[in-house]
Amino acid sequence: MPPSNEALYEKALELFAKVPDKFLDLGRALRQLLDHDPELFQKFVAKTGIGRRKAYYLVEISRTFEPLQVSRARLHDLGWTKVQLLGKHVTQDNVEELLKLAENSSANELERAMSGKKPLGNARCVLMYFSPKQYDELEDALVRHGGMRRGRGVEDKEEAMIKMVRRLRKLDGPV
Repeated sequence: MPPSNEALYEKALELFAKVPDKFLDLGRALRQLLDHDPELFQKFVAKTGIGRRKAYYLVEISRTFEPLQVSRARLHDLGWTKVQLLGKHVTQDNVEELLKLAENSSANELERAMSGKKPLGNARCVLMYFSPKQYDELEDALVRHGGMRRGRGVEDKEEAMIKMVRRLRKLDGPV
């Protein structure tokens, strides 16, 4: 007898406290909850603050990888971010190739590869903090320079930022 919807909900709440270690189990529980009781799934999202997007990513991981018979340990070692990036592209025919790519790439490199972009090689990461107003201004500038709004972020922000820098350098002249 399958678990009740309330039991699935309670299990998902318990697993949520253990993410990222239990992301595969949480994905399965959320998938079952979504399939059997979408309202209770939404209640879970609201109560935990997991974010609708992440919850659906975990459901997608469960739907995609359970039929492929990939080792749970291997998926766990990759982490939910990389596994989610593979989800849209993985098939029974390419699963081994894509898993090896993910194992040998950073999440950023994997994301670039999955979207058909060339790897950056020795790329540097820059972490910055902005107030909400400053971030809105930055986002607007990135879009004006070629970035594309997608969901809650900006795609191609790196290229847009470099365009802004190059434009400023032209205006300022040589240093």
